[in-house]
Amino acid sequence: MLQRLMQKISLRKISKVHDIDGWLSNNEALGLYSVAGKLNENAVVVEIGSWQGKSTYCIARGLKSGQVFAIDPFNAAGGGDTESEEQYKEKKGSKDLLKSFIHNMESRNVMDKIVVKKGYSYEFPHDFEKIDFLFIDGDHSIEGCKSDFELFSPRIVPGGYIAFHDFYEKRDELGSTWVIKNLVLPSPHYKFYRLFDSLWVAQKIS
Repeated sequence: MLQRLMQKISLRKISKVHDIDGWLSNNEALGLYSVAGKLNENAVVVEIGSWQGKSTYCIARGLKSGQVFAIDPFNAAGGGDTESEEQYKEKKGSKDLLKSFIHNMESRNVMDKIVVKKGYSYEFPHDFEKIDFLFIDGDHSIEGCKSDFELFSPRIVPGGYIAFHDFYEKRDELGSTWVIKNLVLPSPHYKFYRLFDSLWVAQKIS
């Protein structure tokens, strides 16, 4: 009963998320918001794959202080497979994704916590000395997700968090599922934290 009440209160705090286009359930939105709320002051959050800011908004709302670095080419390049690419391009239409992203963040008063990194993830790992929360939701191919994990995860501080979107236990062809099963779970450096629908979260312990 108390947990449901707390969820309702949290959902109200991110109620403006519903009008932002994207792929995120209420439970996943709450997951991002709650993990961000666990971070220390002046946290560094790196989000790989931002689309029009649905997940970015939830993270920014949860932060006490700090910045969300939103990495995305903003060109509807897709998630690493033909099906995703077609879906992204259809949803994009003639829309300027970067302008939509900035408008969504500014109109919801969170742009002051966000730094846009327009480009592909492999261009930016050396921009970060330390990361408190890494959210991987970009290239969904095994190769792409593995690359993101290997490039950015060494920069996560002990006690920090890593999250993957679109984890499905029986879909080993998905990058997130493959990386979690083959690289994260076998590692002594991480422990499973929580699953929010398809949002899989672990904490770095060493």
